[in-house]
Order: sequence, then structure tokens, then C-alpha cells
Amino acid sequence: MKLTDASSVVNEELTMTFEESCPECGASMVESDRRMEDGAVFIWYTCTREDCTGQWLTKKAPRMRGI
Repeated sequence: MKLTDASSVVNEELTMTFEESCPECGASMVESDRRMEDGAVFIWYTCTREDCTGQWLTKKAPRMRGI
């Protein structure tokens, strides 16, 4: 799966645990990096298998207030 297609399958609510399988091999994934940019949190997950390069990116945007 391309990263550009990921937004259509990522849940709107982000939890601390990521229970999805690697898009490359199906193994479990773990959080590897977390960045904050313009108020949004970007979290990279990587595959737990040593020989796999599968990755997944999630984004949690700040909620709009006063609407």
C-alpha cells in the first residue's frame, strides 16, 4: 500500500497502541518515531521483523474548536 493511500484506512482517533499488521509482510508493528508539526502529531510505525522494511505513518490533527 502506498503512503498516499494510507489516510483512507487510518482511524480518525489515534491510540497509543497500534495493532495493525505490516503492509509488506503481515507481522506486527511498533512505534519508531513521533514528531509534532503545526500542532499535528505524526507517528511512524515500523515492522518488527528484522528483514522487513515495512512502515506506516499516522497523523493526528488538532481538533477544531469553537465550531
